[in-house]
Amino acid sequence: MDFTVEPELQSPLSSSVTFGEQELSLSSDQSSSQAVFPITETFRLALVVVNDLVFAKRDKYLSKTEMLVIKGALNDREYEEIASHSTYSLNYIQRTVAPRLWDILSETIGDGERVGKKKLWYFLEQVNKKYHIQSASDEKQRLSVDDLTPIIRGKVPDISSFYGRIQELNSLKELISNERCISLIGIAGIGKSALVAKLIKEVSARKQSTFDSLIWKTIIHAPLLQDLVAELLELTQPCQPDLGLPEYTQEMISVLIKRLQSRRCLIVLDGFDSLFQKNNFQQRLEYGVFFHRLIEEEHESCILLTGRTWPDELDNVITAKQPFHFLKIQGLDLDAAMQLLSSKGLTDKEKCNQLIQTYRGNPSELEAVANRINHFFGGNTKMFFENPTTLVSSNFEVILNQLFGESLSSTQREILIYIAEEIVGNQQSISFTKLLSGIKQKNPEFVSTLELIKALEKLENQSLIESIKDPVTKEISFTLQPIIKKYIKTDPQGLVHTSDGSPLTLAS
Repeated sequence: MDFTVEPELQSPLSSSVTFGEQELSLSSDQSSSQAVFPITETFRLALVVVNDLVFAKRDKYLSKTEMLVIKGALNDREYEEIASHSTYSLNYIQRTVAPRLWDILSETIGDGERVGKKKLWYFLEQVNKKYHIQSASDEKQRLSVDDLTPIIRGKVPDISSFYGRIQELNSLKELISNERCISLIGIAGIGKSALVAKLIKEVSARKQSTFDSLIWKTIIHAPLLQDLVAELLELTQPCQPDLGLPEYTQEMISVLIKRLQSRRCLIVLDGFDSLFQKNNFQQRLEYGVFFHRLIEEEHESCILLTGRTWPDELDNVITAKQPFHFLKIQGLDLDAAMQLLSSKGLTDKEKCNQLIQTYRGNPSELEAVANRINHFFGGNTKMFFENPTTLVSSNFEVILNQLFGESLSSTQREILIYIAEEIVGNQQSISFTKLLSGIKQKNPEFVSTLELIKALEKLENQSLIESIKDPVTKEISFTLQPIIKKYIKTDPQGLVHTSDGSPLTLAS
């Protein structure tokens, strides 16, 4: 047997923190090291910190056997007994593993003193004091050496009211095991963040999780790249003391990727598209490089991105053969949407079905309209439909204000207005050829076919228009969700205008 190569522990929160029969490959007649060498909660937490410090020093975590020696030493056991609970000989444990272990611990937690078997408890108590470790009950999230469930770092949204999404959840559980990056794109309120939050909660509840840590970072405030990378470095290894970060951003990214190679993290960047909505071209370029590196460079972690739209700067990632998966999130299915409305006290199945169709199963909008029906109509959906209207929630209106006021090009705005005018009445959609000729008639000298196609692609990406393909002719047509059509009609902030500057007039 080659004793010079020994499997290291991949993370302080998974392999490095378990010492049962499976990890040590003990035979069935041998008791687990945990039963033989129990340790207190505060020492378990200290070992999490120590394992990070060792990794920072030698770029490798403590090995399984080194951790076994630590636990034996804390229980005042002789090397002979420690060796009896491993697959290695007494000579190897005492002459090779132990000296190497005491050397690295002296360098990391000794503070100039020699760490040894007899005084190990003393040095771990110093770690407890230095990192303010009191007991597991004092931690907001329990860091247990013998618990394989990964902890969650960052504030995950509340999912106390969550409906359906079984198929999407199952797909994501499979994808996070195989893909380096997954993007969830969908219109505002559709439930992207809630879906990923549900995934994180379920993964965190698993024993034997394939992830060492789960990280949630909301970035709708669009931080500077250097600030975001620094925060991710802290979240991926919070127990490591401040050893100083590289001066340049790309070097910091290299450190982050190296860390994602050494431990398996599931990182959620919620609202990542906000990073590309700034007018600062240099910042968008830097973020483009950052995400390209996260997707293209080798590591074992998985990055989950949620956003309303996919940035142009990353278009080539979708077409390239990268470990990347793109998901467009649609509304809730009928049963799940019915459950949501029922929880709000709306039980008229026929009327609820109409609401679901109108709001395309968007859970946020369904909840908003249900609240208004309860407030103004006493929960009577029949009375509400006697005075029919399409209600736009304040949150959705704010987002549409921002899109029409800042983001949409003049061609995109013209397309939306043209579709809204054409689908008034009984017509449900407008064909691509009709849209093409209609827009060109309005602007024969300024709108090219290429510009129109690009604008349509962008609007589809932003979920502002819906496309329908004829199953026979394969011709594509476009329509609007009623809620977007209503916004264009009412133009609450005066941001929607026809090309000649006059307000758009539509039937209700």
